[in-house]
Amino acid sequence: MTVTPRVLLVHAHPDDETITTGGTIAELVSEGAEVMVLTATRGEGGEVIPAELKQLEGDRAGLARVREQEIAEAMRALGVRMHTFLGGTTRTFEDSGMEWGPDGHARPAASMTDNALSAADITTVARHIAAVIDAFEPHAIITYAANGGYGHPDHVRVHEATTAAIDFAEWRTGRLLYVDTPTEVARHSFDPHQAGFADTGFAPAETIPAKPPVGQIVIDQDVSAVLPAKRAALEAHRTQVSVSGGFFALSNGVGQKIGDREYFSIGAGAPIPSEILNAGSAPHVLTGLDVAVVEAQENTAVQPLRRRRAPRKPGIFAYLHSAVLGLLIAFLGTMQHLNVTVVNLGETPIILPWGLVLALALAAAGLWHLKTMYRSSAPMLVAAVIIAVLSFVFGQPKWLPGADMIVTGLLRSVVWLLGPMVLAAVFSFINVRGHDRTR
Repeated sequence: MTVTPRVLLVHAHPDDETITTGGTIAELVSEGAEVMVLTATRGEGGEVIPAELKQLEGDRAGLARVREQEIAEAMRALGVRMHTFLGGTTRTFEDSGMEWGPDGHARPAASMTDNALSAADITTVARHIAAVIDAFEPHAIITYAANGGYGHPDHVRVHEATTAAIDFAEWRTGRLLYVDTPTEVARHSFDPHQAGFADTGFAPAETIPAKPPVGQIVIDQDVSAVLPAKRAALEAHRTQVSVSGGFFALSNGVGQKIGDREYFSIGAGAPIPSEILNAGSAPHVLTGLDVAVVEAQENTAVQPLRRRRAPRKPGIFAYLHSAVLGLLIAFLGTMQHLNVTVVNLGETPIILPWGLVLALALAAAGLWHLKTMYRSSAPMLVAAVIIAVLSFVFGQPKWLPGADMIVTGLLRSVVWLLGPMVLAAVFSFINVRGHDRTR
């Protein structure tokens, strides 16, 4: 029996579905898949571009009605027949709004309405998404990565709630995908030197708002064949998007290329087969996913969906850990690094600096431990700086009685003073992913 793939896309506002996944949606529809788009809010807090519609800005109810019409038109352009808003007829979640932070990324607004999505209990949001999952029974689900693309609090909340919803739902989806764009792709999409950009009238970007990818990007979907549908869907969101040639701009007027490729990492479920990844990224969101097996729902009671968790940013404990470890390594390494054994080969004495080797091995092990434990270079670099500074202090006889511990005229001491920082610099360029943490 042939099973028709079913794919659910969960987005925060009308227009998000087209900007980030419009090509994938149109591609799936053209292939005969059943596609459902779930939109969490009606974008009540959006800014309005057309001058003739400026009166809608601040009119949350009025703008919501217009954006409902816009997304309906966009769905027709993409070929989607199933679209719904989160909460259905029982609950309305509203656009939380956002502010631009000094780093060029979005952050939560200073104030938001009581019904704001970001203010809602995450379990409540997740259970509403789970209800849609159980009703539609998707083989794959697509939503934002943990960074929300550019940090919008509603995008982040949708990511969190969708990730939690796969545990609440009775239906076991086969794969959870996150939209995640490579840094170089984001940079190129905003490049004002691209052919045709000068003709758009859009402003060049001063900073790239997209955040670096969170997960390992394993899917690179070519959507160039359906680019006209994606462009038409963008034009449908006229209150939020301006389109000119192969470019579009939001209310800030900053131009970017309409993407002809869309990228994804896997948050849970069936991985991409290694033989495919060995040759590069997978070409399709359903690559390696056996929808017939997902449809059968065999052994789901004892085999819950395995979720890959994105590493969190290091917290205060990580830096306390790195400080203590750095102090211990600095003291032990300084005490140890001058120890040698002299071996005579005939009449030639050979100095074996085993103390220095042991000290550097200790530093390498400690720094690598911090790097892999927190999947970040920051705690490791803190420890390396502490090792270097404290070792230098031990060599200052006027500060501490340590002239016999660090002898700057010896090569061994020079190597010990510089070695930990060199190790940290090398480790910083090594990408550590480790084994996926699952649930």
